[in-house]
Amino acid sequence: MVRCHRCFRSTVRLALLGFMTVALVLGSGAIAHSQLPSLPTANSSAFSPPDGVSRHGEYETASIRSPLDRRELFEVTSPTVLNRDRVPEGLLPVEVRAEEVNERLWRLFYRAYASEPSAQPPVVTIATLSNQPIIQASDDQSSRPIRLVTVTEPDADFNGKTLDELAQEWQTILQAEIVRFRELGSPEVIAQRIGQALQILLGLLLASAAIWWLRRRLTRRQQTLESRYQEQLAAIAVGPSPPDPEDGEAIARATLRSQVLARVQHSLSVQRQLEIGKFLTWLLFWVLIVMWYVGIARILSTVPLLMRWSLYAWTTPLVLMALWFGISLAIRISSSLINRLTHSWKTSPYLVLGEAERISLRATTISNALKGLTTSVLVIIGIIWTLSLFNIPTGSILAGGAVIGLAVSFGSQSLVKDLVNGCLILIEDQFAVGDVVQIGERSGLVENLNLRVTQLRNSEGQLITIPNSTITDVSNLTRLWSRVDFSVVAAYENDPKQVLSVLQQVCDQLYREPEWRDRLPEPPTVLGVDDLSHTGMLVRVWLKTAPMQQWIVGREFRLRVRQAFETNNIQIGKPQTVNYNTGLADVTPHN
Repeated sequence: MVRCHRCFRSTVRLALLGFMTVALVLGSGAIAHSQLPSLPTANSSAFSPPDGVSRHGEYETASIRSPLDRRELFEVTSPTVLNRDRVPEGLLPVEVRAEEVNERLWRLFYRAYASEPSAQPPVVTIATLSNQPIIQASDDQSSRPIRLVTVTEPDADFNGKTLDELAQEWQTILQAEIVRFRELGSPEVIAQRIGQALQILLGLLLASAAIWWLRRRLTRRQQTLESRYQEQLAAIAVGPSPPDPEDGEAIARATLRSQVLARVQHSLSVQRQLEIGKFLTWLLFWVLIVMWYVGIARILSTVPLLMRWSLYAWTTPLVLMALWFGISLAIRISSSLINRLTHSWKTSPYLVLGEAERISLRATTISNALKGLTTSVLVIIGIIWTLSLFNIPTGSILAGGAVIGLAVSFGSQSLVKDLVNGCLILIEDQFAVGDVVQIGERSGLVENLNLRVTQLRNSEGQLITIPNSTITDVSNLTRLWSRVDFSVVAAYENDPKQVLSVLQQVCDQLYREPEWRDRLPEPPTVLGVDDLSHTGMLVRVWLKTAPMQQWIVGREFRLRVRQAFETNNIQIGKPQTVNYNTGLADVTPHN
């Protein structure tokens, strides 16, 4: 059986390792194939319009924005340029034209802001050059007007208006924007807006203090519930008091099972309260982030000197915050689903007596491993989406990751073996966190178990880390139940029946006491005389205990056996020796 089990595990390891290697090879080949250079198409960077440019058949448009708050004023139009690498002579791409107009507007508004408050605002007029209307602005600081934008035939054709009608419309928009800028740039308005910004900032600070107080109250309540939950888990691990066997074996087993499930159900109600508290703490954290985000965006849109950044505050940062809020919410939902699955597993009515206690301890290990796996996958997805949000090509990163993964799969086969063997340990329930195990020559309490390593804490307090790939033979000392294998050597001068009777009395007395009855699921068994040697009679007793209780029960039983032997004058066996005299025989003396 042992050989078949090892062969099965080796076959599973090879199958998983081969599957992962094939998947990496196929994935890297597919990604590499998608990254091969191809002929230029309409989707390539040279043939697609740049950011901020919209293509409408034969025309392309770009926005002219206010230097004050980046609000769109109007759009300029140019004939479509299919290939940005080969622009026809005499044709100006629309993005270049829009950039020139925006720079001129910024120069005009800066001059208007730097002028004296008593100076007249610039006046926007319409002139004609080469039969095309030109919109220009004049102020007191310059004798020559500043040309802002030329109204072209593509502009009029795209908007469905004549050149003069479109020029008058743009003149009105620009003049109103200059007036608005002068009004917002006055010292009175600036002082008023700064006061509003300070009020918003004060409100943010007060709301942050309230949220901090609520989070502190929730944290204290969580600590109280956590301590109560750990106490209930410890009670489940010890197990309930066994019922009286005289009621019948079936009734006794059913009663014990109902007691275990009742404790598990009560611990689950406390754990649900913990989950609700953690969700509220997480929600308050995101409320704090959203509140500061909205407050800062509001301040940027209120203060005139900061209004030019208000448009950016409502675009990319908002999408980025919504993305990671969704990732964080998905992590919490997946963790909640995993907890619900493990809870339903713990409280399944089809569990055999004794397995309920074991599964309540094992579920924590499996749920933590699943939570770590889902969290890693979701975080990687969030990072990829974040890179694509900032226009960073993720295809090359994924291709490089596939190549690196393929190299790691061949160069770090021990790591893959660790992961595969860690999965087998969890699936086969060889041991879990809280068990006392012996792995090879090392033994101790399992403090941490993941897919890569197992960490033990031995009796000297040393933390031993063992890679899962090196684990072949495991001795679990606390799975479902434990046992004290007690043996003592009695001298031949003692009556064997008396020795067995005294040991049986000690076992019965220990089992009848309520303090030790909780640790002994069934009465101890006196096996009898197990061996005869030159030291005496070897008598053996088996004491079945609850998990993790064999040591304390064994120490108490040995103490009582020592006291009972002394009371009944039972001697412990001692090694017997025989001396031989090899000297010369006595010689008769001569007279």
